[in-house]
Amino acid sequence: MSIRLRDYFIEHSVIDIPKAESLGISRAMLSYLVKKGDLQRLSRGLYMPATEIPDELVAISWCSPLIIFSHETALVLHKLHNRIPDKPAITLPTGRRVPHSIEKAVSVFHIKERFHKIGLSQVSDFQGNPVPCYDAERTVCDIIRSYSRIDEETYVNAIHNYAKLPSRDLTRLFGYARQMGIERKTYKALEVVL
Repeated sequence: MSIRLRDYFIEHSVIDIPKAESLGISRAMLSYLVKKGDLQRLSRGLYMPATEIPDELVAISWCSPLIIFSHETALVLHKLHNRIPDKPAITLPTGRRVPHSIEKAVSVFHIKERFHKIGLSQVSDFQGNPVPCYDAERTVCDIIRSYSRIDEETYVNAIHNYAKLPSRDLTRLFGYARQMGIERKTYKALEVVL
């Protein structure tokens, strides 16, 4: 592996083709490094050192800039629930399709375009890498909004754990709820625990 690539991996967990090319590493060299066993291919155009454990959430997030981790996955990332879902939950704007390479590996939620970026943040995933994810307040709104698609135990745990969260921001939570048209449902869900 070249020194430039080794230095890059000191601070980053993955590299894509455009970044590799900006470092002077060609596609052919990336393929050679995969065959040699120095790199592993996470998904199309995305590589990481062969010695690292593959990071599923990073690989999924690199498939489209529209992917935002949400619902049960966001609950776990914010430590509001402890059961990791079988498939990571993502949210896309209505009318946008899931990239073919991951469509069977994820649970997909859609929301109107104007609500898609509300509460967007970067959080550390299970391996410490930054991924796009809704903040805790937006996640609670999504759980309330998608009640019929959420397991009852997950729903109850999320509401109770959010109420205990020292960093909770009720002003932000009810602001999101108002924007998304679920203010009454949110008050009702939280009135017992607050």
